[in-house]
Amino acid sequence: MTQCTRCGGQLTYNDETTKLVEYACPTCHNTVIVQKESFRARA
Repeated sequence: MTQCTRCGGQLTYNDETTKLVEYACPTCHNTVIVQKESFRARA
């Protein structure tokens, strides 16, 4: 995940939690949130 889907610019690492990683585009300010594969929800 290195390119912005809106403008094609370079995404930068923005924030990270236990469940999610957030990337942001400095050009158009589009935010992409990706769920971590290693996280498993327990019911």
